[in-house]
Amino acid sequence: MLQSVDSVTLHYLGNNEAMESHQETLYDGRQTLAQLDFSEVGFTLQRHRSNITNWLDEEAINRDHKREIMQLALQFSHCDAVVGYPAIIRGPAEAVRHEDHLPIQIAHSDFTDDYRPMILNPSRPYSAFLAPHLRDAGINYKDLNAAKRLLMLQFWRNTGPVNPDFPLAIADARSVPHHALQRRTVTDYAGETLAFETFFLKPPDRKRPYQWYTFPNMTHEEVLIFRTYDSRQEEAGLPYWTPHSAYSNPDKSSATQFRNSVEMRVLCIFY
Repeated sequence: MLQSVDSVTLHYLGNNEAMESHQETLYDGRQTLAQLDFSEVGFTLQRHRSNITNWLDEEAINRDHKREIMQLALQFSHCDAVVGYPAIIRGPAEAVRHEDHLPIQIAHSDFTDDYRPMILNPSRPYSAFLAPHLRDAGINYKDLNAAKRLLMLQFWRNTGPVNPDFPLAIADARSVPHHALQRRTVTDYAGETLAFETFFLKPPDRKRPYQWYTFPNMTHEEVLIFRTYDSRQEEAGLPYWTPHSAYSNPDKSSATQFRNSVEMRVLCIFY
């Protein structure tokens, strides 16, 4: 039996581009983890110790932690090569620099089925962002186009209080049908032109609600791994999306425990 954690407000993209709020039950992912198959639900939690001691040191995170996460991605996915993306650090200090680094409070999944054709095409605007990271990994566009499978993983780590003001909720991909996803183009993010497609969730059908989880009391020695694109899943007609969203913590004691988190994305390549 699923163990609920709380009832919280989650936001969806409703009609006329208006945000629509719904009360949702969150289930305890820790209590259910052993029964959750990553390939089906799209996420899992792992213990992972990092050598980083200052989680506000962006330079060290993008140098040292990036290597740690790329190695974890290789071990987790059993892929042949990886391309690490730069970190997205969220917290009060980063939000001052750019509001895009605030916790995202709308249910979404990062990439649509346009992700594969986008990254394979060096003439797309996204290549200005991607090309330097391909070079760092020793991979060119010919290598990328030779891949049999492309998998994008996100590694989310809570680096602040264990009971933050805006924790992360994540949905069982099986509970979110394709027709519940609305594609939108993100032209730029944090001042960088990217022009990638993302999915926003429509409000749920109360006859078939989405199944939302959270992982209470996450520490910086844990990492939530989730899938945001997988060409193999797409080709099989299976969910390749994993919706997620920040939510306002209903525990009033969390109000001054500001969330700090680090997101690392890794493109896993299979030949």
